[in-house]
Amino acid sequence: MKKVAIVAKGHAKEAKSIIQDLTKWLDERGIKHALESVLATRVGTGASFSLDKMPKDADMFIVLGGDGTLLSVVRAMRSRQVPILGVNLGSLGFLTDVALKDLYETLEKIVDGDVSIEHRSLLTAELERKGEVILTERVLNDAVITKGAIARIIEVSVDVDHQFVAIIRADGLIVSTPTGSTAYSLAAGGPIIHPKLETMILTPICPHTLAYRPVVIPDRSIVTLTLRGDPGEVYITFDGQVSELLEPGDIIRVRKSRNAVKLVSVRDKNYFRVLRQKLRWAERPRERRSKTPPTP
Repeated sequence: MKKVAIVAKGHAKEAKSIIQDLTKWLDERGIKHALESVLATRVGTGASFSLDKMPKDADMFIVLGGDGTLLSVVRAMRSRQVPILGVNLGSLGFLTDVALKDLYETLEKIVDGDVSIEHRSLLTAELERKGEVILTERVLNDAVITKGAIARIIEVSVDVDHQFVAIIRADGLIVSTPTGSTAYSLAAGGPIIHPKLETMILTPICPHTLAYRPVVIPDRSIVTLTLRGDPGEVYITFDGQVSELLEPGDIIRVRKSRNAVKLVSVRDKNYFRVLRQKLRWAERPRERRSKTPPTP
């Protein structure tokens, strides 16, 4: 590891002291570093870069913050596949799963080569309007069709590999990766999918009838979504980062991307332990109550 690029959640109070300690640690080991420009201004030190012009010579990105911060870095990286170390600064953090207290132990393991790289699949989503592709985005978590504040129920025609599936009547529809299965899709009633599985998940949001249930399909499929009627204000949102107002007849095509995201992971990581810790998955109600702090 010769050079790392560092990005941190902009308003994190502890960012300045963390970065100062981190850059000192890197300097002591002869590892070059560059800070994202907003972060560099706040800290007042170090070479800087903007997210739209990332350093090409970085061997690794260190992302300090929550999953949203990491998702913004993934989006900015475009087709580059540089390993990312996500460090959690207090949020839920499924993607930024290294605790701050474990940062330097993890960095030592990286220097010693005692880590693994998880390859997380991406989806490519294209928005077609009147026969022309007007927007293309890649997502690590999900692409979401959702209505605005005063929109009526949405009708979306769903095709998989050019075969008609259904017309979904709901408040929205989520197309997610296995990585995104523990995000919005899970909150909408979708299944938890292990990130190593090669799948996509179609999850309706508050469907008009209980007959519409989440569906898991192979990620080699092409999903085509067509907005029907005129439901009013409807948006397509990509990883919660960017959105586009849709028009009646718009077509969204979603398929697996050729690229993947590389996440640095410690070798002893246990996915199911993460589920238990982050979601309290499979805990009995009594166990949950025992871990709930008393009300002041």
